[in-house]
Amino acid sequence: MKHFVSINKTEIEFFSDENFTILEQAELNGHSLKNGCRLGACRVCKLKLLSGDIEYIVGNKIGLTKKELDENYFLPCCAVAKSNIACELDGDNKTLSETKEGAVICDIKRIPGVTILKFKLSKRSKMNFIPGQYIGIEVPNREYRYYSIANIPKNDGYVEIHVAKNKNGVFSDLICEKLEVNDVLWIYGPYGDFISGYHDEVRDIVFVATGTGFAPIKSIIESGLFNERKIYLLWGGRRRVEHYFSEIIDNWKNTLHNFNFHMALSRQNEEEHLESHCGYVQDVFRKEIDLNDDIEVYMCGSPNMINDMSELLKNDYQLHEDYIHVDVFYPNS
Repeated sequence: MKHFVSINKTEIEFFSDENFTILEQAELNGHSLKNGCRLGACRVCKLKLLSGDIEYIVGNKIGLTKKELDENYFLPCCAVAKSNIACELDGDNKTLSETKEGAVICDIKRIPGVTILKFKLSKRSKMNFIPGQYIGIEVPNREYRYYSIANIPKNDGYVEIHVAKNKNGVFSDLICEKLEVNDVLWIYGPYGDFISGYHDEVRDIVFVATGTGFAPIKSIIESGLFNERKIYLLWGGRRRVEHYFSEIIDNWKNTLHNFNFHMALSRQNEEEHLESHCGYVQDVFRKEIDLNDDIEVYMCGSPNMINDMSELLKNDYQLHEDYIHVDVFYPNS
């Protein structure tokens, strides 16, 4: 059965078959809605349901908070329409076509497994981002990939992203092997609410990252937003070479008086490093953060890490969801 779907304040209207998710049906009808993991974890695509009924088709894999559910937000990547529905875009959730602009690559740094890409926006750019946000980049065949912004906003028109080399990755292959300085990319955004509007000034800040999940955390730390608090950075990877910004970490240790860094290596097979732990960031978290500490946690990385850390924080640390901030990092292939 097909049901009519309309998105307020846009021209997006279509019929949705119950055999397809609402996001899939929108795309089949030529509409480009913002999306990310398509598994219900990243929350990139969330919409607010104004009327009608939807049904999730992936069980409990729904990454919305209780507050968002109470406010009738839903994830079209995981839901089908069960009646005619009306909905509206989230505050920062715009259709991609509204925000497209060109950017010129001005610097490329390729290191083992990761490429640091910097590009320059035009002087007419209207992109105003805040620490912790991300952008969309158009790749071949009009697909899109999303990357966290790694630098702080300086009104200088530069944007930096960190791209991990993924096997058979549509865009990572292009960036890590083929793109050159002065090539042009089409970008969208910025998006995201990694930094919430609520902060408890007495709580210590714990950043947890795996791989290039370091990028938005780099932006947040460099912004100085939490400089007056005690800061922990737990950065996980398989091998030491994956901690690709050691000079920046060293600078933070010298300039931020309350900064604490811990490296987690899941495949440690090299000489010991004073700050390294063998295992996962979850293991390091248990060792370094006391159950009774007043903390606020920002996590960016793999779905497995996010899931494990979320369970740990809620069950063992009894941490309220207001103090848990998540940016799920999905390899695209």
